Amino acid sequence: MGKESIRFIHAGDFHLERPMQDLIDLPEHLKQALVDAPWKAAEAIFETAIVENVDFVLLAGDLLNPVSCGAAGPAFLIQQFEELQKRNIQVYWAGGQVDDPERWPDAVALPGNVHLFSKRQLEPVIYRRNGFALATILGRSSDGRESIRAAEFQTEADDTYVIALAHGVADRDSLLSQRIDYWALGGNHQRQTLHGEAPHMRICGTPQGRSFTEDGSHGYWTVEVDGNHDAQITAQDVDVFRYVTQTLDTEDLAMGRDVRQLMTKRISRLQSENGTRHLIVNWRIEMDLENATQVGPAALEEILSWLRREYGHGTCSVWSTDIEVLSPKAFPKKWQEEETILGDFLRTCADSRKNLGKNINLKTLVESETPGNPAWQSLLVNEDVNTVTGMLDRATLLGVDLLRGHKIDLLASTRKFGGTKA
Repeated sequence: MGKESIRFIHAGDFHLERPMQDLIDLPEHLKQALVDAPWKAAEAIFETAIVENVDFVLLAGDLLNPVSCGAAGPAFLIQQFEELQKRNIQVYWAGGQVDDPERWPDAVALPGNVHLFSKRQLEPVIYRRNGFALATILGRSSDGRESIRAAEFQTEADDTYVIALAHGVADRDSLLSQRIDYWALGGNHQRQTLHGEAPHMRICGTPQGRSFTEDGSHGYWTVEVDGNHDAQITAQDVDVFRYVTQTLDTEDLAMGRDVRQLMTKRISRLQSENGTRHLIVNWRIEMDLENATQVGPAALEEILSWLRREYGHGTCSVWSTDIEVLSPKAFPKKWQEEETILGDFLRTCADSRKNLGKNINLKTLVESETPGNPAWQSLLVNEDVNTVTGMLDRATLLGVDLLRGHKIDLLASTRKFGGTKA
C-alpha cells in the first residue's frame, strides 16, 4: 500500500422512489419537507464526499428504481456523480434489487468516474493514486438472490486494502472465511456493525428512515484507512426526519404526573438527543383500566391536537402521529375473580393466553362466515406465536371494554386502541 492512507464513504439504500410512510393527518406545513427528505439525505452524502475530499464512494445498492422515480431520479444521480468527477472522486456502485443494472436507462450514460458492477459475475477494480495501487474493490450487483455468497469473494493476498461491496443478506461467519479487510454491505435499512474489528463488516442502512419500522438515526459510514490497514470508522447521520416511538407505562402514570407533563418531558429529552432534525412520534400508553374514563377517545384526540399545536411546528418540529392504548400487563385481579360474565371472560382469555391460543379454532368460523379472499382468511387463522398472542391481547381488551360499557370505546373509528407491545 506504500504507507499511504485512503478515505472513503460507504452508503446505499437511498430508495428515492419511496415516500415517507406511517403518517396520519399529514401536516400541511411539513409536506414539502417530507417529500424532499430522502433526496436531501442522499444529497448530503455526496456533499460530504466533496467537503472531506474522499478518494471514493461505495454505493451498496437500492439507490432508486429508475422507472418509478421518473426522469428526476437518474438526473439527480448523474448530477451528483458529475460533481464528484470534477474532484476526481471515484464511485463504485453495486446494484441491489430495485436498481438492477439492466434497469438503468440506455439513453443516460454514467460519467467516467462511476463503475457499476455486473450482476453476472464478481469484478475486481483497483483504485490507484499517482499510479500506485491502494485498494482493491471486489463488487457484484445483486442477481436477485437474497443472500450474499461469501465464497465468490476470494482473492489472492497482496498489499492493497481489500473491500467487498455487495447487496443482500449476509452471514457473518461465512464472511469471516474470506480474506477481506472491509465488507461494505447494503440491503438492510438499519445501519449495523456485524464485526467491529478487522475484518470490518458494516451495513450502511438507508440515509432516511421511512416508517416506524426504520426508527432511530440514519446515515452512512466514513472510513479512514492508514498505511498499516488500520481503519477508523465513523457513523454519520444525515436523516432529515426521524421516527420515534414513545411508551408511557403504568409506572410512569402511577407517579401522579399528568399525561401532558410526561409527554412534555419526553419531547424535551427527544429534542435534546436528536438535534435539529424533525421528529415523527407515535405515542403508546399502557392504561390503568380501572381509571380509564380519565383518558377516553375524546380526551386522547384533544391531547393529540395539543401535541401537534404545541410541538408540531417550527424548525425542529415534533409531529405526533397517533396515541395508542396498549393492552395492560395484567387486568385487575378483582375483575378476574368476579362471578360475572366479565370474570368468566377474563378467566377464559387467561387460559387461552397460557396455551398460546391453541384451544381456539377460528378456521371453521372464518370459512363459513368471513367474506374476503383466501389471503385475508389465512391472516385471521395465522399460527405465528407473536401474531396469535397479539390478537388475543387485542380481543381481550376489546371484550373488557364492551363488557364494562365502553369506558375506553375501542370501537372509535378515529383511534387505534389495543396495540401490542413491541
